[in-house]
Amino acid sequence: MPAPANDWLLPGELGPMTTEAELAARYGKDNLREETLPGAEAEPIPALVLFPDDAGKRLELVLDAQDKDAPIQELRIRGAGNQWHTADGLHPGMTLAELVERNGAPITFYGFDWDYGGTVQDWHGGKLANPQGARLFRRVRLAVREGAGDIARPLGDAGYRSDDPRWPGLDKNLVIDELGISWPGEGD
Repeated sequence: MPAPANDWLLPGELGPMTTEAELAARYGKDNLREETLPGAEAEPIPALVLFPDDAGKRLELVLDAQDKDAPIQELRIRGAGNQWHTADGLHPGMTLAELVERNGAPITFYGFDWDYGGTVQDWHGGKLANPQGARLFRRVRLAVREGAGDIARPLGDAGYRSDDPRWPGLDKNLVIDELGISWPGEGD
């Protein structure tokens, strides 16, 4: 059962209270599978995955590790070529240069080769910043573009600006690897 074209927009009609039965009815139960994904510090996290065997349509719905019946915690998309995107056009495979251009300001991201490596931590007041108290929270994680080889890149638990002259070429060689959308709860 194919999804309508506008269904690739995130979060679209998907939200924290979307049930497994609703997903099965909308996308077909054969297009839905329970999986365990790797989390931070190698902690496994449960997920419902739409189109699990189709990299262009794969959507991961992260569940609460303590209570799989609790509301969905996050929607995740990964991999260049994935059809899912946000209303402002963010999608896996988008280069750092394109991301900064859409933001209208530099960004700061964590260095690579650790659990949170490549995660954008500061939008410097740009258009893509998560507004205080917003209904949705967007998380973006960068990675080295496939085929870029072993390029020089910042490493470790520190922030690096996209306009740092010490890292030439990152604007074209880093891409959005993972995009996550979550719904902050009370007190978050």
